[in-house]
Amino acid sequence: MKCSPEILKYVNNQQWKLNCEYIDSECYDINGYVLVNERGCNETLFSVLLSRSSNIILAEENMEFLNNLLDNKINLFNFSCKNNIGKVINVKPITYGNRSAIYEIFNEYNDKFLLKINKRLEDDNIEDIILKYLTDVGYVNIPKYYCSIKYNNYYYGLITEYIEGEPAATYYVNSAIRYIKKIKNMDIIGNNIAKSLANLHNYLKECKDDFCKSEVVNEKIIEKWINRIEWREKWIRSNLDILHQDEKSFALESLDSIEELLSLIKPDLKALIGRQLMRIHGDLHLYQIIVSNNNVYFTDFEGEPYKYPANKLEKEMPERDLAALFRSIDYTAVMALQLLHGTSIGESLDLINDDILNWEYISSKEILSQYLNNISNPIKENFTQIEISLPFWLLERASYEIVYEMIARTGYHLIPMSYIIRMKEGKEKLFKI
Repeated sequence: MKCSPEILKYVNNQQWKLNCEYIDSECYDINGYVLVNERGCNETLFSVLLSRSSNIILAEENMEFLNNLLDNKINLFNFSCKNNIGKVINVKPITYGNRSAIYEIFNEYNDKFLLKINKRLEDDNIEDIILKYLTDVGYVNIPKYYCSIKYNNYYYGLITEYIEGEPAATYYVNSAIRYIKKIKNMDIIGNNIAKSLANLHNYLKECKDDFCKSEVVNEKIIEKWINRIEWREKWIRSNLDILHQDEKSFALESLDSIEELLSLIKPDLKALIGRQLMRIHGDLHLYQIIVSNNNVYFTDFEGEPYKYPANKLEKEMPERDLAALFRSIDYTAVMALQLLHGTSIGESLDLINDDILNWEYISSKEILSQYLNNISNPIKENFTQIEISLPFWLLERASYEIVYEMIARTGYHLIPMSYIIRMKEGKEKLFKI
């Protein structure tokens, strides 16, 4: 059935709305709840609403709905738990993101859990499967898996351990500020991140299930990798109207840099044939890492939201997680400059100098060194061509970031664009490791 104007207005006012010019909307009534399904921009939005007396709320914020889910009393939904969490008596919103909503929930014994409700239907999102596997094998640097919720076999929701802490990005922003101000650098958490990431990859490397068992790089896979970057370059060129007029020349320079860098790297990629592919985190930036009591926890295993034209189920080289992490360090450097000088993103990028780039390099090398010291031999054997693989994945990740920031309209697209230009200019040491 058609969605009412009130429903459409409500959805369009949410952080997780589709940012599309053309959207097809449908609504369904199931057990007294309104299921909203919207399609546009190669995405499918899905949300369950409760509409009563002209008041519209998200159904997951209603105790009756949540407990009916837990008891499998709502058609088309399936709830399964590793351990029974009991009856939910309270729910508190934490954040509404671009693609999900995150909550604290409390049971009758006042135990606290984290509830994640996805606002997209994706057949390549296996976050719940990955977290369940890691919990089952005893990997400790994640929120423990408790329950998952499916809608028509799509991953809809997840209940995990709730971990109090701060994002690792906060630590790196503060570290960059202290470095810039020539203050003795605070103890940073790079060693912990590196060791925990190495252990994560060690556990995932041992996995023999279909979703995670290793594969081997061949010529066809390398062609797909190259196609990712070429596709993104064309997509960005065809969507320059999203940008402000004064950003377009900068964007064009970054696109020319992508073409030039790819032409330089492409001939060397054949050396990666025969290397191992495996399940990795898939979107490992510093806001996906929580620091709590000097321990680090990796969260959000859903993979990159806009990995176009790739699929999130594709196995990757472990270097790709490192590349995403090092790119995230670059973001925190820009954020530090913004905080110090009260400048815009563009103005902050103009302030990047050799000192800042040196901090980024030192921070990244610290992680890389400890990571290599802690990975298992089967993974270590994969790193014999790191001087080829890491630069390629840094370029690939930066190309993804531009597309993501433009689609999500975060305003951060200038950061990866600037990085790619610096790569071409030879200013990024990791690019010539």
